[in-house]
Amino acid sequence: MDRTDSSVVRVAAYRWTLAAIYGLGALAAGLLLWISMSRIDRDMLDIAHERASVLFRLIEMTRDWNAQHGGVYVPVTPTMQPNPYLVHPQRDVVTQDGQRLTLVNPALMTRQIAEIALAADGVRFHITSLKPIRPANAPDPWEAESLRRFESHGERERLEHLADGGGPMPGAVHRYMAPLLVKPACLRCHEHQGYRVGDVRGGISVTMPSRALEAMTHQRRWQAAAVILSALGLVVAMGHAIALRTRRHLVKLEAVNRGQETVIAARTDELRLANQALAQEVADLQTARRQLDMSRAQYQAVVDNIAEAIVVTDERHRILRVNPAFTAITGFSPDDVVGRHSGSLAADRHEPDFLATVEQQLAATGRWTGELWCRRRHGDAFVALVSVSTLPGEANSGRHVTTMVDITRRKLVEDELAYQATHDVLTGLPNRQLFDDRLAMALAAAQRRQASVAVVYLDLDHFKAVNDRLGHAAGDELLTQAAPRMAHCLREADTLARIGGDEFALLIVNPDPVDSVEAIVGRVLTALRHPFTLQDGEASISGSMGIALFPQHGHDAEALKRAADQALYQAKAAGRNQARTASSETMGG
Repeated sequence: MDRTDSSVVRVAAYRWTLAAIYGLGALAAGLLLWISMSRIDRDMLDIAHERASVLFRLIEMTRDWNAQHGGVYVPVTPTMQPNPYLVHPQRDVVTQDGQRLTLVNPALMTRQIAEIALAADGVRFHITSLKPIRPANAPDPWEAESLRRFESHGERERLEHLADGGGPMPGAVHRYMAPLLVKPACLRCHEHQGYRVGDVRGGISVTMPSRALEAMTHQRRWQAAAVILSALGLVVAMGHAIALRTRRHLVKLEAVNRGQETVIAARTDELRLANQALAQEVADLQTARRQLDMSRAQYQAVVDNIAEAIVVTDERHRILRVNPAFTAITGFSPDDVVGRHSGSLAADRHEPDFLATVEQQLAATGRWTGELWCRRRHGDAFVALVSVSTLPGEANSGRHVTTMVDITRRKLVEDELAYQATHDVLTGLPNRQLFDDRLAMALAAAQRRQASVAVVYLDLDHFKAVNDRLGHAAGDELLTQAAPRMAHCLREADTLARIGGDEFALLIVNPDPVDSVEAIVGRVLTALRHPFTLQDGEASISGSMGIALFPQHGHDAEALKRAADQALYQAKAAGRNQARTASSETMGG
């Protein structure tokens, strides 16, 4: 092969190299763009799903609370009329002072909450069923299909993004629906319809306008496309520069291999080519810098406009920079926090070694995610969902980026719902559910440690007489006074729970010779014998108590509760105002 043919081959190879670089760059950019768009769409659906499912769960727990209490009585007003679809012998009552009250069942409460949500946030709730009692609760086609899926296929939720919600909510919407399953409390009103526990009674659909989410998604798509295309331009420019330099090196080697007679001419040509290459490299570097500056500006725009707070720290966890969302959430300006240790943002609500544990996990895995109590500029604390990641690359050695989202309101709602689910509304004492949970844990610990546990059932003697003589309001007042009296007689580790109207339960864990079961029960009986001064008069009561001991009277919770109930019956039969153990031993009296 002569020199001319060799040059032709090298030129062809150079062109194929450039074509391969451009093709691979375009393919990579297209793939990244597709992945980014898909992820952005998934994120939109995830946000819509989280919001809708949380709203549904709040409505469901509100309905459960209503059903467990057999409905709630409210005053009759022009805006609150009796429910014509509710069949109940005591739907409408009149108080002693002549005020009319009507019973609000879960369905009516759901409709009222739906009206408030629609007016406040533009979110539409609709309770529906394939067998509706109220005609307005009949499902639309989308809801009917969802209910059939729930009943036939066992699906437990459905979410769709519709271009037009139609009806009362035109335009793009997210529609979510989950079933309402029949629970024991529901059978009071729906057993006559043939439902059993666990059946699909109906469902609640949640319709949310998606304009805000679509706008955010559109913006994120443009930002992702700009970043990816900028990166593609930079990669192509760098690849082109490398290919150019490779080609020039080949030319240089060819010139060196030429004969002695062309050495001077080759060197002159080499210098010319080098000057051209230098000029081209300078131009390429300037182009790359402009593209890099554009990418940085676009990145900064994303950081400045994102809703999550962002904090960048060095290897010693000193704050380097924050974004505007951080200032909006915490109240701290960049001048307030830059240079300070990131741990200074944490509130004093964690264990002493909590932050050390976080740093250890970061050192081991490079990531940490969890809930963190933080403080605002004025000192008040809030709960944040925090994610900390170690930045990759030698240039970022030891640096971390932290994102924060304020979830205080969500935590308060969760805590309130959890408290309501485990405590008696009137007295504030633990309810039957919480008592059973603590009993199970106490028995597990007692079995491991060979310790003792006492279960005590207590009924208030003559409580009905107080209600009959002074009224139910006085009875409620007596219960609120009796609860702290009894609680003061127990130790810190013990539990007093209200499990019925005038029925209470005591859990005494590992009693000792000083504070024995007999001593604690005796204090409770004595406390109840003192008269109660009520708003409508004075009342005197006493207590009857039944005691069961672990392991003497049972090895599991149900056996102990049965034994305590039998002992309570014996105490009542023996004349009340006393306590009996499951072995019929008498204490007090």
